[in-house]
Amino acid sequence: MDAGNEWVPLSSGDAAIRRLLTAVHKALDLPVPAGRRSVAHLRLLERRSDIALASLGRLTGDVSAEAADFASEAEHILHQLADLTQVPLRARRQRR
Repeated sequence: MDAGNEWVPLSSGDAAIRRLLTAVHKALDLPVPAGRRSVAHLRLLERRSDIALASLGRLTGDVSAEAADFASEAEHILHQLADLTQVPLRARRQRR
C-alpha cells in the first residue's frame, strides 16, 4: 500500500467524517419502488450518486481538506438531495 493511501480508523470524535458518510449513504440508499426498477427510479439514483461522487471527488482531490471541509460537503450533499424532486409519472406523461 502506498504511504499516501494508508487506511486510518475513525475515532469516535470524527463527527465531520461520520456526517459525510451518512450523507453519502443517504444519497445512495434509494428504495426500489414496488414491482420493479423503473427508468425514472434509475435516473434519480444516478443523479443522487453523481451528487455524492462529486463531493467525494472534491474531498479526495484536496490533500489539505480538513474536518470543516468534510462537514461542508456533507451539508452540500444533503441540500442537493433535498433539491431533487420526483416528478410523478403521470405528470411526465402529460407533458409529452
